[in-house]
Amino acid sequence: MEITVKKLLMQELARRQTRNSSYSLRAFARDLGIGSTTLSDVMGDRRSLSKSNLEKVMERLLVSPLERELLWAEYRQGSSKVEIDERLLMEEDTFRLIADWHYLAIMNLAKLSENRASPLWIAKRLGITEQEADQALERLLRMGLVKKNRTRLVRTDKFQTSKDVPSSAIRKHHSQNLHLAEQSLHRDSVDQRQFYSMTVAVNPAKLPLVQDVIFKARKKVEDLLQDGPLSEVYTFSFQLFPLTKLENPTGDQNV
Repeated sequence: MEITVKKLLMQELARRQTRNSSYSLRAFARDLGIGSTTLSDVMGDRRSLSKSNLEKVMERLLVSPLERELLWAEYRQGSSKVEIDERLLMEEDTFRLIADWHYLAIMNLAKLSENRASPLWIAKRLGITEQEADQALERLLRMGLVKKNRTRLVRTDKFQTSKDVPSSAIRKHHSQNLHLAEQSLHRDSVDQRQFYSMTVAVNPAKLPLVQDVIFKARKKVEDLLQDGPLSEVYTFSFQLFPLTKLENPTGDQNV
């Protein structure tokens, strides 16, 4: 795996400009929390990021454990080469499993009666590249979360989340799901999707009670959707967030 600060920045800027053609380098610098001149110079190979700015970039772009090690190696040694030991591999596997939406999707594809243990079939069903499907399938097989039974995928019972999942992985997971929801809003007909929203004045003290209601409702929806023959994979999301600037913000803002 090869990654540099410049390559990371160029890829992310291109991705954001694909979503929003008016997204500028100045806006990118603002979102990264660094100066626009600094960003321009780094992307033009005229200077390197300082230690503090590199930390900001890695935090804002939600890099994986392996990417972080590679970027620090480039900063210290001028070469993005690191030894990938068992610890780092496990951290990377956990991060990718949660952060990248297609891993959980592939695990659920394994529940479909007509599934195939083929990267090409997975890629077509999920709209990802065959390379992405192949890498994800290889990782899921290595982690023992799916297995092959001749030409079919079988999901195992080994999957469970732990408290060791980095908050950046969870944030990236939610960010990707929001983008997927936006794509579905413009792509899929109303009989294939359901979008609901409401805007209300709230009593923040009631939020813990709302969380409990949402948790119970989520389980009921899951049980209902999995009753009968399974043929598709969906993501079901509740989104409750403040529109006003919180007067007394509390809690972990990184997840």
